[in-house]
Amino acid sequence: MADNNHKQEIDTDINEEFGNEEILKKVKKKKEKTASDHGGPSTTFHLHSLMLFGGRLLHKVLNAYNSLFELSPEEKAKIYRNISTHYAKKGLYDKSIESLKDWVKLEPKNPDAHHQLGLAHAACENPKAAIKSFERVLKINPEHKGAIYHRSSLYLKMKKYDIAVEGLEKVSQVSDNPKVYYLLGIAYDGMGEIDKAIEAMTKASELDPEEIKYNQHLGFLNVRKDDHKSAAEYFTKVMELERDIDGEY
Repeated sequence: MADNNHKQEIDTDINEEFGNEEILKKVKKKKEKTASDHGGPSTTFHLHSLMLFGGRLLHKVLNAYNSLFELSPEEKAKIYRNISTHYAKKGLYDKSIESLKDWVKLEPKNPDAHHQLGLAHAACENPKAAIKSFERVLKINPEHKGAIYHRSSLYLKMKKYDIAVEGLEKVSQVSDNPKVYYLLGIAYDGMGEIDKAIEAMTKASELDPEEIKYNQHLGFLNVRKDDHKSAAEYFTKVMELERDIDGEY
């Protein structure tokens, strides 16, 4: 009886929060069908219900359902992960961070949880917090390519070129992503190592020859090296690519 009263209080709070009785009716109807088919409400149903309501009542509802239906830590972690993904897809990274922190608390040794939190911090332009999250990932898995790459890109923005180069070189050994070589070229350029910058940027251009900015950078790098013939070739390539884009419209 106490459990039923508790459930009614939750439903009342949700109704007041969202002002939508139709949602509650649908949930109640689905619950009755699930109970009829399986002899009682399923954990999956309640997980989906939590995802439906979300918002600032999340913790209250989650705690209530946890006491009633004994959600496992893995199930709660999945809820927080899905909610954070929902907000991230909408570009609401500040809200995503709230759920990601809860996910990290539940699964502190899960590198993906820390990695996603780092990405959200980076999207919110909080590089120090992002780097801390990526470093936690690397303590769990030192070979995590995503964490190394994103941490290096943040150090590059902070003009810590030597640290950025160290990470990007490591990623380049196991990845053919042109963006890795592009950032590596910029990092070497920042260190004044023009030849290495050209080598890395050339690799990026070879992997993605249609990317205009790779050819632009190669043009400017060769100008600084006084190789005007090569620079002219790259700038010509840029103009050709721009004409192709204009022709598509």
